[in-house]
Amino acid sequence: MTQDSKASEPNAARFDRRKNILFGRDKDSIIKGFFGSTATVAIVVLALITLFLFKEGFGFLGSYHKSLQEYRLSGLEYVDILKEPRDDFSALNRYLNDIRAEWIRDLNARGLSREAVSRTVTSPKAKALFLSYIRAGSQLRGFIKKKMDAAIEVRDRYQTNENLRETLQGYAEKIEAVSEPGYRLSPEDRAQFALRLKESIRDNTLQADKLPANQEILAALEKGSPLTAAAQEIYLQLLRKQYLKTEATLRPVDFSQSINTITDEQERYAEILFNLEMDIRKVLKRADAIDFENKSLDKRIQRFRELNDQYLASIPKHKAKLASWDQNVEVPLWRALAAFLAGKDWVTASDQQDWYGLLPLLSGSLLISLIALFFAVPFGVGAAIYVNQIAGPLERNLIKPYVEFVSAIPSVVIGFFGVVVFGEAIRLLSQFEFMAWVPFFPLQERLNAFTAGALLALMAIPTIFTLAEDAINNIPRHFKEASFAVGATRLQTTLRVIVPSALSGIISAVMLGFGRVIGETMVVLLCAGNRIKIPDFSEGLGVFYQPVHTMTGIIAQEMGEVVRGSVHYRALFMVGIVLFFVSLLINYGAQWVVKKYRKVGD
Repeated sequence: MTQDSKASEPNAARFDRRKNILFGRDKDSIIKGFFGSTATVAIVVLALITLFLFKEGFGFLGSYHKSLQEYRLSGLEYVDILKEPRDDFSALNRYLNDIRAEWIRDLNARGLSREAVSRTVTSPKAKALFLSYIRAGSQLRGFIKKKMDAAIEVRDRYQTNENLRETLQGYAEKIEAVSEPGYRLSPEDRAQFALRLKESIRDNTLQADKLPANQEILAALEKGSPLTAAAQEIYLQLLRKQYLKTEATLRPVDFSQSINTITDEQERYAEILFNLEMDIRKVLKRADAIDFENKSLDKRIQRFRELNDQYLASIPKHKAKLASWDQNVEVPLWRALAAFLAGKDWVTASDQQDWYGLLPLLSGSLLISLIALFFAVPFGVGAAIYVNQIAGPLERNLIKPYVEFVSAIPSVVIGFFGVVVFGEAIRLLSQFEFMAWVPFFPLQERLNAFTAGALLALMAIPTIFTLAEDAINNIPRHFKEASFAVGATRLQTTLRVIVPSALSGIISAVMLGFGRVIGETMVVLLCAGNRIKIPDFSEGLGVFYQPVHTMTGIIAQEMGEVVRGSVHYRALFMVGIVLFFVSLLINYGAQWVVKKYRKVGD
């Protein structure tokens, strides 16, 4: 057969066709380059985001360490030790007021009139207990308030001096730059020069005979004219004057001297604690004169006595802690990191000391994620198994699109639904009498961890369902056929062959669902209650109905209000870094579990 006859055949392969060339490259190389460049851009963008995150976040340790040093040097740390017995006494006072409130409720339940209840709880015996106990801590509160004000004044003066020194450094650099011949005004310098010159003309601080010339310079500045030698000299004069004026406001702070004002009056403080102990013991004796006629109240009064005994027994340890405090002990850098990772308080914009503790946010995020996965995993995986292995074509075509449609609902809509409908419905349900058997019902808060977790479960179910269903669908068909061949039922095949074979994919689906939950922002910001406090796990299942805050929620809530470069600003980036590592840990854990399962299977 000749070459021409081969070419004339309709089905003959033609490998000699010339490729289309565009800009010196063929079609295959262009497509390859397009996808390769897209992947490269994605990697570069991810790298830039990671670098920016770590760059802004790592500056937090130095700034927070400096803040902790000022906290110690100014004496605020000493004042916080002084506040410990005051805070414990306030907690005891709240406990006693709670007993009084329960007493009032008991008297009302007995059918006493309002006047009779008022006479009972305001009788001399009752006042001798409740009112006298409140007054017992007045001297302690006044003493600590005085010391706290002194420490805050020292700290604020030091921080003001630091800011003034930075301002003076800026003026010095500006004066040096303006002194150079041929200096050109920047738009910011021109605006500053015009402002200073207007103030000087208004206040007549410059010589009167130069007033017309200064007005001409001001007009030239407003027109954008170049800087003349005379105008440059006047600008330098105004800058030097502002430098000297700012320098005069500096008030040097000597921490070694100012601390004496805070740590003095040791004998006075010991006398106050002694008087407090005597007053408490007198008040406790008066409690025996009141007959509550209620065993529950009698037990609470007995418990109140025990708590006061523990409180008084802790005072010697408190005095020893005060005596061992030393202003000159260096604050190590690791303490800043430890205070962030293990801190139990997140307090910002405080007039005393800002604290950036991660534990309340991390515990809130994990608690909500646990609730969400509790609902999402069985529903998502169960729905995937049913749709893929059990449901008929009609059910499959009905269930699968509707489940996946949930992922298209905006998170803000789900959060709004939680605020208006779901959270309020749970709270109202807890108030019905047939729910009184639940220990932590009725609920006081409609926005809590359970509300946010249940809604996040709704958002995670489509992710888990889709990925788990794909994993089950990728199991080779002959696995199923071999199981049927040996006489297994459909349910046995599903549970003993299909699901174990797809377990690695199902675990990956659950992990990705976990990542979806812990990284969600809008729902937790709207529905979690936003109370920055570590959940009280001693309440058992009631912990799930407590308001919490999350890592994503705190970033979204506070990032728009912080000053760029401040300690608070960098603390939020540190929270972002923790989220970054949590995501890495989730993915690494998923890969480790999958690899281990595969090794066991092999």
